[in-house]
Amino acid sequence: MGDGRNETENNSFTKRIGAATYVVNVHFSETDSATLEDRLLHLIRNDVCVNGLPVVAEE
Repeated sequence: MGDGRNETENNSFTKRIGAATYVVNVHFSETDSATLEDRLLHLIRNDVCVNGLPVVAEE
C-alpha cells in the first residue's frame, strides 16, 4: 500500500508515521450487539463533542 500500511496478519497492521512505526492490533467482541451504524454514530458524536460543535438530536 502507498500510505505506509503493511498488513501483517488478519488482526493487526503496521503504520509508519515519520520515524516511528506503530503496530495496531484489531479485535472485536464476539458477544457485542452493536451494529456498524451504532459504532459509526458513536464515533461521530464523540468527534462532534470533542470539537465543540452542537449535537443534533436523534430522530
